[in-house]
Amino acid sequence: MKSTIIIIGATALSASFLSSIHDARADEVYVAGRETSVTESGPNRAMLHSGIIAFGVPYVASVVVASTSDHPGDHNLYIPVAGPWMDLADRHCPGNTNCDDGLNKGLLVVNGIFQGIGALDIVGAFLFPQTITSRAAQRERPATESAKVYVSPAGVGTGYGLAAVGLF
Repeated sequence: MKSTIIIIGATALSASFLSSIHDARADEVYVAGRETSVTESGPNRAMLHSGIIAFGVPYVASVVVASTSDHPGDHNLYIPVAGPWMDLADRHCPGNTNCDDGLNKGLLVVNGIFQGIGALDIVGAFLFPQTITSRAAQRERPATESAKVYVSPAGVGTGYGLAAVGLF
């Protein structure tokens, strides 16, 4: 009976020593209440994407028209932004004929406006950069400790002895 009480006491004492040891990864110890913020900046993505689309779609249409048209002024459409305006200025009818070219002139105006807006949008993406701030719990590495050894009484087989637990 006396040996059973001693074994239970030794086991409880050993368990108390072992329970005081906490497992933690060195890179994943979070300190409550401490946050770190990371700030990233770069071109404004929304402006850049909308500018590429607003410039790219009409410019691709201009290149297609310039490569398939027989009109001499349409070869100016290879030039970005200024090309539609140069083509608009070069819209003349051969001879003294009265040609109704209102639709083509209107499309050139719309094309030039959208290419200009797209180009300004792309430049604006770099002039007005985007700043993103994200917050996260701060990670701290635990202080490096020297090696520790805990010794406690323990039952060994039918007798008594010591149990040692170490942190290295």
